[in-house]
Amino acid sequence: MVRNRNRPNIIIRVIALLAAVLLGLSPASALAADMIDVSSWQTGINVTTTGAQIVVAKATESTNYVNPDCDRVVQQALAAGQGVGVYHFANTANSPQAEAAWFNRNTEGYIGKGIVPILDWEPSQPWNVEWAAQWVDAVRARWDTIPIIYMNQSTENSYDWRPLVERNVGLWVAAYTLGYTPIYGFNPPSRKPVLQNWPFAVAWQYTSSGHVNGWSGNLDLSVVYGDLETWYAYAGSRPDGTVNPTPAPEPAPEPTPQPSTGSCGPDCRVIQSGQYVSMFWPDWWNVSVPSGNPNRVFPGDTVCHNGGAASAGNGGRTVTVRPGDTLSGIGARLGINWTQLTGYRSGNPSLIYPGEILHY
Repeated sequence: MVRNRNRPNIIIRVIALLAAVLLGLSPASALAADMIDVSSWQTGINVTTTGAQIVVAKATESTNYVNPDCDRVVQQALAAGQGVGVYHFANTANSPQAEAAWFNRNTEGYIGKGIVPILDWEPSQPWNVEWAAQWVDAVRARWDTIPIIYMNQSTENSYDWRPLVERNVGLWVAAYTLGYTPIYGFNPPSRKPVLQNWPFAVAWQYTSSGHVNGWSGNLDLSVVYGDLETWYAYAGSRPDGTVNPTPAPEPAPEPTPQPSTGSCGPDCRVIQSGQYVSMFWPDWWNVSVPSGNPNRVFPGDTVCHNGGAASAGNGGRTVTVRPGDTLSGIGARLGINWTQLTGYRSGNPSLIYPGEILHY
């Protein structure tokens, strides 16, 4: 991303491996979408030729700047059927309410159209978690969906982000594990990031030195852990204005978890078609899987729990997800910690659907 409107971004965004990149990958599948983000530095880019399924555009900064190329990019991407996000570059010298109001006022026409609001967190006071939380609350109140936050490794690793994690704010993490080596096409490095606060990430920005079709300069390239359905779920709507999208077709009944015949330990499972990690353990991030990502599992994979928690569903109780529910909200309603809730078919604690039956 661009650090400010006056100069290109030269910030090193080094992040280390996710405790578990769970967001957006469907059960027993490896859905992923390629994403670019642009600002006025890429004015005139034809985003439809880049090969990206999702395009994020800088919209605003502080309380006095609007990217003059934002709406052109947004409309071009929407017309091409690409997923869209718009971001605000935070300036903690102002109040979060004032900056949220500026963002909301200048993105009013995007609300309810399948577009995800995003906070670009590269301020002079990166430790000001409460500022970010208040901005999120103000934008959520207007957009009726939870924004995503973008930040780099040292920021995610260095501060206590529980206020945002507990709000189910999704994380877009930047980790240039190959440094500034040019990357041609959408090819995430094999070396993944690691997180200290979030148990998963919505997306991983893996380079600012990307090269794609139709643009001669460098571009930020990211992988989103999910597909357009995942993206629209974060937006809380589709481009046609349909709200609360749900995956199609209707999922089959949950398979019965099968014991593992693997040799990596006593508490293991062999993944069957339609199964996912959170079906077996409430602390789904505390497992070993062949891919290294607890939500990226395939039929036949042996998944082993690393110890320290009981298997999912031991309480034998269930709860049905209502419209507008979040895991933290359900947990508060039941008087339990939200991590005790299992069985959400996305495998991602920030992506649950009305009518799902959860176990605790």
